Amino acid sequence: MRRRRSSGFTLIEVLIAATILFASLVIISESYRASMASSRKADAIAKMLTPLPLIVSGIRNDLRENPTERREGEGDMLGVHYRFQASTVRFEPPPTRFDPDTTMVTSYAPRYRLYDVKLRLELGEESREFIFQELAWLPLQRN
Repeated sequence: MRRRRSSGFTLIEVLIAATILFASLVIISESYRASMASSRKADAIAKMLTPLPLIVSGIRNDLRENPTERREGEGDMLGVHYRFQASTVRFEPPPTRFDPDTTMVTSYAPRYRLYDVKLRLELGEESREFIFQELAWLPLQRN
């Protein structure tokens, strides 16, 4: 008697194929979920950083309009809440000036103020902190 060969798959072959298929699906779905989470986070950061040049410009103008020892402020711009603190690092005069025609030396009172500025941006649960320096000056006064 001759044995007939079956042309189907055995149960073990089907189980191995199903395991490989489900493992592939799990890896693909986890990769997709992680990429979506990264995309949402990148979108939130982009929304937070969009008004940054306008905020820094506003801080710069605030410091130059009223250059005092310390300044603090906060506000909202394009849905982003910001808070800043500026403290003077240096307060220096311009260099002395020599006039060769009159042979006189002109010196000035301190008028340039260098600030360390700490800026905090908040949008929803995301927040970022920045530290930078800004220069402001008083109107020119001669001694």
